[in-house]
Amino acid sequence: MNFLGHAYLARNNPELIAGNFAGDGYKGNLDKFHELPAHILNGVRLHRKIDQLTDTNENVRSAGRIFQENGVSRVAFIATDILVDYYLSSHWEEFHGSEYEEFLSFIYESTDAQLEYLDAGFVWMYDKLKRYRWMHQYNTIEGIEQIMQQFSGRIGFENDLLLAAEIYKAKKEEINPYFYQFLKDIDVEISLFIKDNLE
Repeated sequence: MNFLGHAYLARNNPELIAGNFAGDGYKGNLDKFHELPAHILNGVRLHRKIDQLTDTNENVRSAGRIFQENGVSRVAFIATDILVDYYLSSHWEEFHGSEYEEFLSFIYESTDAQLEYLDAGFVWMYDKLKRYRWMHQYNTIEGIEQIMQQFSGRIGFENDLLLAAEIYKAKKEEINPYFYQFLKDIDVEISLFIKDNLE
């Protein structure tokens, strides 16, 4: 999952949003980040759990295989991460009771209050995410294609991420049910994980 999916899964636990949002910035054993507040570390733990569940989910694997079977090789599952965010944002009313823009404001407010604790690399990227309104573009196919084009340029090797966008447009009726079921399943799993491990 990408930024929106991570924030969505932490939505009922605002204290976890910032660490979860910034989770990719903390590599290795979390013991070396012992100076961080517990709620930030728990947010990073949540981020890692979301990634682990995403990487092993059969619905995500099935969606990824569609991209692979149609010519996308090394970046098939990067594509699924990005396109799950598009699916979530463009079907927002099926998953969340608030307006999409209202939810984005909630994410920003929750994260802004914790910036002093977050990895410098994430803070730099987060400033761009807000300034250029990246997540505001997630819920249109044109917007997510632009995000994928930017992401493609940041990958350190030649890739066919933009082909994945074309495949998705052609096969979204086949792919979307996998995304829907994945989001429903992981929402339940993460709620239990938070209750059992982070509260």
